Amino acid sequence: MSVLLAGTALAAAFPGAASAADEPKAADIIVTATRIVRDGYTAPTPVTVASAEELAKSTPTNIPDALNKLPNFQNSLGPGKSANNFSAIPIHGNILNLRGLGTPTANPKGPLRTLIMVDGVRVAPTEYIGTIDTNVIPNLLVQRVDVVTGGASAAWGSDAVAGVVNFVLDKKFVGLKGNLQAGTSQRGDNNNQRIGLAFGTKFAGDRGHLLLSAEYYNNGGMYRDARKAGQNGYAWVGSTPGCVNTTSDATACSPGGSLNPYKLSSNVLISSASTYGKLYNGAAALGTKLNADGTVSAFNTGTATGSAGIQIGGDGYTIPAHTTAIAPSKTYQNFGRLSFDFSDNFSAYTQMIYSRTEIGYDAMANTLVQGSPTATIFAGNPYIPASLASTVATNGSVGIAAYYSDNRTNVRETTDFIQSTSGIEGKIGGWKVKADYTHSESTHNMAQSGLWDWKKFFAAVDVVSVGGTPTCRVLTDPTVAAQYAGCQPINLFAGNPATTSPAGYAYATGTSQYRARFKHDSFTASISGSPFSLPAGPVDIVVGGEYRKQSMGLTSNADPANLDTAAKKAAYFAGLRGVQSASLYYWLTNVGTANGSMDVKEAFGEIAVPLLKDAPLAQQLSLNGAVRVTDYSTSGTVTTWKAGGTWKPVSDFLLRATYSRDIRAPNLYELYRGDTSGIGIVLDPVTGLNQNASTVSGGNPKLKPEVAKTLTIGGVFTPSFLPGFSMSVDFYKIDMTGAIDALTAQQILNICGTAGTAPECALISRPTSSSFPSMVRITESNISFLKTQGVDIDASYRRQVGKGALGIRLYANYLGQFDTQLYAGQPVVHYAGANVVGSNPVSYPRWRGSLSVDYTIGPIGINIAEQYIGSMNRFLNASAPNLSNFVGGSVPAYVYTDLSVRARIPHGNGGYFEVFGTVNNLFDTDPPIIPGITPGVNLATNISTYDMIGRAFTAGVRFKF
Repeated sequence: MSVLLAGTALAAAFPGAASAADEPKAADIIVTATRIVRDGYTAPTPVTVASAEELAKSTPTNIPDALNKLPNFQNSLGPGKSANNFSAIPIHGNILNLRGLGTPTANPKGPLRTLIMVDGVRVAPTEYIGTIDTNVIPNLLVQRVDVVTGGASAAWGSDAVAGVVNFVLDKKFVGLKGNLQAGTSQRGDNNNQRIGLAFGTKFAGDRGHLLLSAEYYNNGGMYRDARKAGQNGYAWVGSTPGCVNTTSDATACSPGGSLNPYKLSSNVLISSASTYGKLYNGAAALGTKLNADGTVSAFNTGTATGSAGIQIGGDGYTIPAHTTAIAPSKTYQNFGRLSFDFSDNFSAYTQMIYSRTEIGYDAMANTLVQGSPTATIFAGNPYIPASLASTVATNGSVGIAAYYSDNRTNVRETTDFIQSTSGIEGKIGGWKVKADYTHSESTHNMAQSGLWDWKKFFAAVDVVSVGGTPTCRVLTDPTVAAQYAGCQPINLFAGNPATTSPAGYAYATGTSQYRARFKHDSFTASISGSPFSLPAGPVDIVVGGEYRKQSMGLTSNADPANLDTAAKKAAYFAGLRGVQSASLYYWLTNVGTANGSMDVKEAFGEIAVPLLKDAPLAQQLSLNGAVRVTDYSTSGTVTTWKAGGTWKPVSDFLLRATYSRDIRAPNLYELYRGDTSGIGIVLDPVTGLNQNASTVSGGNPKLKPEVAKTLTIGGVFTPSFLPGFSMSVDFYKIDMTGAIDALTAQQILNICGTAGTAPECALISRPTSSSFPSMVRITESNISFLKTQGVDIDASYRRQVGKGALGIRLYANYLGQFDTQLYAGQPVVHYAGANVVGSNPVSYPRWRGSLSVDYTIGPIGINIAEQYIGSMNRFLNASAPNLSNFVGGSVPAYVYTDLSVRARIPHGNGGYFEVFGTVNNLFDTDPPIIPGITPGVNLATNISTYDMIGRAFTAGVRFKF
């Protein structure tokens, strides 16, 4: 760490954040930038310091929500920023993402490249996939948050490629404080409550200190159809039906091509199925459909579009709008800390975090469009309507492709997280010694109920008549009847089978479950001091070591690996007819088992060298360097380093620069996860079909660490002629190679094309060479690069105005470059200024900013906060950028306003009772309509960037005694 002195350290501070003027002495201000603590040293790495009190003024829900409004956080995950269609991967909670430093694909890595700490101690992953839900941190005891916006791997270790977010606790708090608040949106949803209590006391003659806190947060969530962006069935479709290619560009007539640009349309449907069943003969559609009353009628193809398999109006299907947009959730957070000073030179502490998160939501409904698009009903089934039975050959069949939109599956997830840390700190002969041990465990449980259980489903739909009674055919086969005991027939010709055949539907559905456990143990020790001095001051060094061990275990009742051969499938589905080649255990959420562990051994050192002090044009000139050697049991040894310096020619101005080599090592999930199934609509170049394809993805134990080079150059201006004003401008450039990424199913199909000769073709399974894929395998590798650069601008001003105190803070970011290349040979994709359309929408505006104006007079305070999101162009296809042509391709700039008022009554020595009210999105600004290309997959806006709740109110009380 480094001590940042008055006028320089907090040029990046929030208004009201800790500043030298507020603190009793400069040495009390220790900001996370390096491990060195030294009077007179100014960190070369840019740091934003945000006080918890100021963050709460505009965003009272929690501190991470407030941080995500700052421009240097981009494309973070949060309650309103996560899709809820699938449950195979837990991506819930507040997962911070500095600089959006993840490739915008189906496998975003940005949150994994941000290191989260509490008081300089690494927070272990709260989920087995490696992410950290920052809601586990005790909000009430957070004093401030330090955000290091440059590479910091040499100082703090792996994952600090984008930077570090360090939550600094008020470890000396004495007294009782708490809050009680409730909120709701203007439309009556997203009802939320938060209650918390914290207590601190000294004992044993002030040598001991005890801290305790407990917090509870509840959010009722909301459905998609509660907002305009979730209504009307918006999607992007090709604008030129029957496009004829008159150019040399083979993709000109593809959706998004130059002759078939995407246009925004409503009431968009997928034509491969209907709500109660589109009828097929093999792969050929019969042009008819089933109705809710069991009758058969012509299938209405609606209005054709320039996207194959997509229609406007008619009898296709879409994912229903009445599904979860923000999942209802509950968080229970508990914290305790005990510290004791055994002498003036020796102290020890132990602390524990325990958090439990509960979440529930409606996910994708049951469907019969997996791979080959139908459920097969064989001749002789007594449920086949007479009008249809006459057209079915004696040994023939009829297929049904249906999306039962009323039969949504339900997901329940819980995560229990515990982290205990104990440490000692002392002085030995002028040297400071410090050691910490951390043990962490997380357990994630998921249960998705109401899913088609394929084994039972195929048994239930294959019905014959026995003595005039519909009976599961397998029960008439004595060789397998015991395997299907209790089978109940299901009628797919009478509308919604959940209501017309409740016994059969109950038999044919089940619950997919998995449990993941993650353990983390780490030990860190360091020694720091000043072995000698130069004329400009003492030379400070830190040396130390760190050891980490992590292990992951995942169990599942639907492991695809158990059905990965023809023999295994034949045994599991014994006696059944109509089993699809892509069928596994359940319609969704077939999660593979996983086991793996990793040991990490590290040695690090850092040095700060003062070169000049109080010299002409060099009030201060110093250099800083750090190096860390890390040995991973999984991928070998890697070295990270940092070199930087500061130059203060005059008292009003400081220049700083750093250059570093940073890494992110692959985590256990990326290395060892088992095969997991998924689905997604793809346009197959071979068949021309646009429908769901089954995918399987798994870990890759051969992954290596990602490597990044980071350069920051900037300056801090604190003019003596304008007291209270400070401003910093910092340029940053990050070049990452060997980034871990994976091709999407669509990209694999595009690269393979119709020739079938590319290496990627081996990842595609087809029943025949001309059939739609039955499976596409997705595997991560060190294949990508990422380059980004931009400028951070920070200005703050504090002064007395009249009888009150005014604080103004402006923070802005300009993104000059954000380029990725998925792998060698693919085009470099330029994302700066792009609003990326897709099932995982992200954005990279050229300009983002936040402005906070706070005025306090007597007991009354008012805060106005503005967020600015710059204009962007719509962008879709990373593997083929020429397929990102849109009719009306730009999204205008957006501004959001938050208003907060408070009345504080002082009490005793620093105590208070405060009543507050906040209006977020004061002017109820609707988000732009930005749907995906698959109808109904998400809310029709970019959930990672824009507010989809609208005007929302929060009121409550805070107190401190």
